[in-house]
Amino acid sequence: MTSPAYRPLNSAEGEIRVLILLHGPSHDADIHCELKTVNLSDNPVYEALSYTWGSVGKADQIRLNGDHKLPVWENAGAALRRLRLPKKPRHLWIDAICINQNDVQERSQQVLLMQRIYGHAEQVIVWLGELTDSGILAMKELQGKVWSVGWHQWKIDRKFGKPTLPWTEQFTTSRGIVNRDDLVGEHSNGEVYEVLDRPWWRRTWIIQEAVLARGVTIMCGAETVGWESVDTFFKQLPVHVGDRIEAFGLPINTKDGFPETLYRIISDYRNKWRAEPDTVRLLDVLYRFRRLECTDARDKIYGFLGIVPGVVDIGLVPDYSSSVADVYLSFARRLINKTGSLDVLNCRREWQHGDAPTAARPAQAYSILDQARFYDVHALIKDAPDEDATTRRGWARLPDGWERIVVDAKKTVFRDHNTGTVHDTSPLEGTPARLAEYYTKQRVLPSDWVKRWDNLGRQTVEHQPSKQTPPLAESRKRDEQLRSYLSELPSWVPNWASPTRWDPEPLIDLQMPNGSQFWAGGKDSVATPLENKQGSRVLSLEGVIFDKIKHLAPAWHPEGDIAPLSRKSNEVLVAWEALGLQDVAENCPYTNTKPTTVGGSPRANALWRTMIADHAGDGAAPDDDWFYVETWYDRAGWAQDPPDLTSLGILSSTLAEFEVRSQENDMLYSFIKLDPSRYPEFGVKMRQSHQDGKVIIARYGEYLRRIFRACAHRALFVTEKGYIGLAPWNAKEGDEVAVVRGGRTPFLFRRCVDDGEVEDSGRFTLIGETYVYGIMGGEALVDRECGEKVPRTTLHVC
Repeated sequence: MTSPAYRPLNSAEGEIRVLILLHGPSHDADIHCELKTVNLSDNPVYEALSYTWGSVGKADQIRLNGDHKLPVWENAGAALRRLRLPKKPRHLWIDAICINQNDVQERSQQVLLMQRIYGHAEQVIVWLGELTDSGILAMKELQGKVWSVGWHQWKIDRKFGKPTLPWTEQFTTSRGIVNRDDLVGEHSNGEVYEVLDRPWWRRTWIIQEAVLARGVTIMCGAETVGWESVDTFFKQLPVHVGDRIEAFGLPINTKDGFPETLYRIISDYRNKWRAEPDTVRLLDVLYRFRRLECTDARDKIYGFLGIVPGVVDIGLVPDYSSSVADVYLSFARRLINKTGSLDVLNCRREWQHGDAPTAARPAQAYSILDQARFYDVHALIKDAPDEDATTRRGWARLPDGWERIVVDAKKTVFRDHNTGTVHDTSPLEGTPARLAEYYTKQRVLPSDWVKRWDNLGRQTVEHQPSKQTPPLAESRKRDEQLRSYLSELPSWVPNWASPTRWDPEPLIDLQMPNGSQFWAGGKDSVATPLENKQGSRVLSLEGVIFDKIKHLAPAWHPEGDIAPLSRKSNEVLVAWEALGLQDVAENCPYTNTKPTTVGGSPRANALWRTMIADHAGDGAAPDDDWFYVETWYDRAGWAQDPPDLTSLGILSSTLAEFEVRSQENDMLYSFIKLDPSRYPEFGVKMRQSHQDGKVIIARYGEYLRRIFRACAHRALFVTEKGYIGLAPWNAKEGDEVAVVRGGRTPFLFRRCVDDGEVEDSGRFTLIGETYVYGIMGGEALVDRECGEKVPRTTLHVC
């Protein structure tokens, strides 16, 4: 960038630049702008732009202050052309232009002003890019213009052909009629989710940009909608599509809904920021949104500072002159020194182990036009597996390597990528009828297809056997280089840039830094890292080495993010129980003695409380809640494996939905049978109001979530003293349990190795946070036999 366009800013006094976008006669006319320095204290009027930088692409050019030519990346240029007004200027704040990107010091200083910049703006405009051929359906749907949706749908059908069959062909079966209605809804609803699946929604910076804004307008092409329009759409969605299938308040199969989780989380934070900004906690935000993407890995921290009050008070100042590793290390140490808390250690996760899968999720095609490229939309199908089942015409997936190509509204051909040949007829023509799929199954891309987005946010899907497109290969190369570079991080420093799908949820509530769940390191204890001569990479802590892992069960890695309805058929969790109930030494506070509680022996009681990571002290679950965990053990086999409703035929999936809902009653009766005397009139009450049943079902759902949160991607262990606990999945037998000052939970450490020999120098690597039943309330700090405090030792964590 040419230096004359940027005079120095006094960021400490609140100076920023505002871009004045001058009016233009047409969309393609040259872009003329002026840069003006303003002070935020003067309440300047402007709108802020939130967008995805992308790559340079077809770079645009703007004329700045009359004679300076400033190149801008493709997406920024497209946004300016859409935002330009025909008859008057428009005042904007755009980071790529209003901040001198060549001035590292200015970038660091201006990041600290982001909270004020986005908070002062009249509105934040979310630029998602240009529309695809069918993207107009999404914006009209969000605008609530039903008549316009139909009009544009008709025009798209004229161009690409109808994705649904004529009524005359669908009337052959009732399921055909329902299927046609589903596809019509998917035509527009799928486009909405394509808009909500654009790269903008995966950016790290969007959190503060959307949360801080007084108002948010979403813009795609020339169309705009308010932020709240998305919420309105989702509230109305069940009317169009149908309720999602739930049991115990948990989604069993989200076949009918769109995964709008991120939108809802942002909306929740917007509300929280306005009502109680002091309740927004930095570590909670960093951990919750660690899977979002950014070009600069330092922004995994810097990108969230704007929505957390008080970060300057603890000295968290952006410094883009420091390396990523130095930023992460400095952040962790400063947080410990300034807050006296070791909560940042609870965010440490294993990311270098070769078995841990990355956090990337398989892409899906939500646009029905994209789906129709790997489906035959006029294939012979049937709604039941029976040989004599009635057949009809509908959607069936093409064989691997085949693609359906629309030449025009009346002509379709099929390409066989395996041979490079083109055919006038489908490879499915003349073959036996395929089993019908629920329409959302169509979203899943074939294994040899990829989905990508251009610089303007428009998605495309295409056959790509190697899956190594140049952009994807380059991205993976950058990720591998970053992971290799960060492999030298000390073990106690979280790597915010490399989440995996095996990351367990934190044991502590990061939203409550002074929460009352646990105080293993002592109530009100404060971390005071000791001065040491081993360098800034070593964290020296005061603590007590309490015990050592003697037996370790296999780790539990559930495939999805939804809690299973019970433990049935889960061999790993069955092995956990067997290990936990083994006889142990008498000096353990809970042994296999005679039953003393509702849940059986003290050891059985300790086990079920470990499975929920039960709170210490008065926050512990009531004894009677053992019934929920015992029901979850499902020794009677009441639970049935939930079917993959998207993989069943349409008729079969409808029947399966009833079976899923019936499992609530199956659980209920299994629960009551554990102790019928507790509910002597339960049958009568069920007939009268169902109230007791509803309470039990809802409470059971809470325990499903609690067990999943505590146990997923962890392993159960037994210590040498006989204590039961939950360890990170990468733990090993011999790892040591310690409680340290300022730590809410115990931590697991491994002694350092030098030349193949285990050191005895007090040097350790941190494995991660751990739960150990019986010491979560500071019990490890006092000798059980004599009642005196246990002497502390120094742990040098490398």
